[in-house]
Amino acid sequence: MAQIVEWNDVCSQGNKKYDSDEILRVKPGCNLKVRLISKSMRLVKVFTKNQKCIIVDNEDTGRQLKEEYPNKIKNVSVRYASWCIDRDSGEMKILDFPQTVARKFSNRIVILGKKISGVEEGCDWTITTNGKKGIEVRYDTVCLEETPLTDEEKEMVKSKMADKDSFDLTKKFEAYSFEDAKKKLFFM
Repeated sequence: MAQIVEWNDVCSQGNKKYDSDEILRVKPGCNLKVRLISKSMRLVKVFTKNQKCIIVDNEDTGRQLKEEYPNKIKNVSVRYASWCIDRDSGEMKILDFPQTVARKFSNRIVILGKKISGVEEGCDWTITTNGKKGIEVRYDTVCLEETPLTDEEKEMVKSKMADKDSFDLTKKFEAYSFEDAKKKLFFM
């Protein structure tokens, strides 16, 4: 069974649209420095007009919902999630980022043949924006340097990975099928 995600459930009250103790969202105006730890997970998010979010199993499901319920659906967005170390706080968080940033990450493999994330291999990244919002926002994603994890960071990652339910992104972001998502729309 897929799980619905409401921003109010995953985000702190101070900035409820974006960040929380566990989620670090790439958004307009961000200036982040992170070290990716895990592979990424592709998320198709359907946002309702009353600011709720349903994660669905694929883009076709999102398009179908928007076509069938235009009065309820605001937009459909494809994003990615990956565990990272937030270099500002030193904590492990889930980085939520758009496709444009995902493509920049993948260029490291395609062009250089080097790994993006992991405990033994990987690098620090900066992610900044041009200060604009909506379709005008542009993300600048730069690989800084090779950054093997310290012993303390390795222990933090090992501890987080030991709790398989907590570390498994597919469990954190279960997706609804079309029929399940359709039912949820009427209870939101």
